[in-house]
Amino acid sequence: MHALILSDDPNIHHHLTDVLAKQGFTVINSESVMMAQAHARAWIFDLIVMTERVGGRLTHAVALSAEKRAPFVKTVILTDRTDADVDELYDLLPSLAGMASPTLSAQLISQIALASVTGSARAAKKIDFDDAPLFASRRLAEPEPAALAS
Repeated sequence: MHALILSDDPNIHHHLTDVLAKQGFTVINSESVMMAQAHARAWIFDLIVMTERVGGRLTHAVALSAEKRAPFVKTVILTDRTDADVDELYDLLPSLAGMASPTLSAQLISQIALASVTGSARAAKKIDFDDAPLFASRRLAEPEPAALAS
């Protein structure tokens, strides 16, 4: 699984990269919107974790670029906003799985991010994927059982 972290806060990069890498993600960090858009066009990401603004610029375009390349991507925005306009972000960004405060612990943010990508059962229980409940993506990958001869 590939993850992109977009933030101009080095603490967010360091802590989230450490936690997401332990959960099996290949993490790419970016400190500029322009570089993050280049990464989004070159890679197929499963997850984007980004602050709402980087260097004063909105980061929404990065999520939209990633969605164009990989419609299944999930986005988590780190923001302290609580105004009524927050609901519009879910309409603007189809990949938006959730929003969290950047002051939350990296462990909690990573659990939210992992749950958005793999499903809440795996993130909550931290169980081996082979023992995880069958999600739609796993059902498609597994062969159909052989028919019984009568």
